Amino acid sequence: MAGFPYGSARGLGGMQIFLGLAAMGLGSGDLVMGLTASRYASRYFFNFSILGTGIWTGLFFLIAGSLAASIREGRTAGCKIGAAQTMSLLNTFIFAPGLTGVTAMSVIWSYNEMVHGSYDIYGNYVYIYPGFRLMFYLEITLAVVGGLEFIFSIATASVCCCGGPYDQPAVNQVVPMPMMAFPTTMQQPVAPAPRPSYGFAERPGTSWNTGGPTTSVPPSGATGGDGQMVTLPAAELGVLYAKANNGAE
Repeated sequence: MAGFPYGSARGLGGMQIFLGLAAMGLGSGDLVMGLTASRYASRYFFNFSILGTGIWTGLFFLIAGSLAASIREGRTAGCKIGAAQTMSLLNTFIFAPGLTGVTAMSVIWSYNEMVHGSYDIYGNYVYIYPGFRLMFYLEITLAVVGGLEFIFSIATASVCCCGGPYDQPAVNQVVPMPMMAFPTTMQQPVAPAPRPSYGFAERPGTSWNTGGPTTSVPPSGATGGDGQMVTLPAAELGVLYAKANNGAE
């Protein structure tokens, strides 16, 4: 299964944030102008602009967009995807159609007031409020914002259906590696290299020991009965050498 389209979700979330801010701004302006129109006529009359529909619907657009724009890879990705999808569905079926419908009725009312003016309860003509024309265009823009939010909410909900928590990469998860047998080579013992004699002659009857150190003895020393090296003074060494020559003669 393909991974979750994080880039698309964040892009749609950014558009929803923009539309939410636009709806809140336009709704605030429409509310102020609607209240001003009521005071200008010297009487209170109901108009849909005083409901402030753009303000509270834009708040829901902003929440849905913030959730979608904050989706990142990690442990909380699944929760954010579900929350963004839920809010987008609410905008699709409730808040975006509500904003568009209420604003459309307000546009009709503003147009009627702009063209024909208003009358009081006694049937007397009331001056046309100069801001009705501005309200008319402002409410048309607000209705367009509601329609765009409806489209982008559907798109966000559809993108959130493309993946779920099972698509998210595991974090700090240790994957066991299969056991594999590797051939081992036995290292053959290497015979030590013969020690150099450094110019000294070996004692007769000795040979190189391939399994241990050599038994060469320098001329200035002799071995005792326990095999340890015994150092002889130079004078005693000369006496022993003379006796050995006399015995040979």
